[in-house]
Amino acid sequence: MKNKSTNLEILLISNASFFQRDWSELNTNKNDKQLSQKEKLIHLCWNGMLKEMIPEIVQTEVGKKPLTLWEINQSGNMLDLRYGDIDREMNDEWSINPYVYLTFACAN
Repeated sequence: MKNKSTNLEILLISNASFFQRDWSELNTNKNDKQLSQKEKLIHLCWNGMLKEMIPEIVQTEVGKKPLTLWEINQSGNMLDLRYGDIDREMNDEWSINPYVYLTFACAN
């Protein structure tokens, strides 16, 4: 039987008013005050705070381990977060990122 893996792709608009709130973390650094809004959001995502900010977006099934953030791609004001249960290359042909999707559409 073939093992199934789960992949999740999330697009965030970094300059949305929701992300302009001050999100506090337990381990705050004085140098974080100098980061741009987009850089702060990337930092929060790598530290696992997306589950705290938007708990509905990263839900785990009962009995399964939570998905791991493997990659963050930046394009314009968007962040393309790629989660999975294993570190595996995602099929970009099925991406919801419009920049990636248009690349494949123009190639056809």
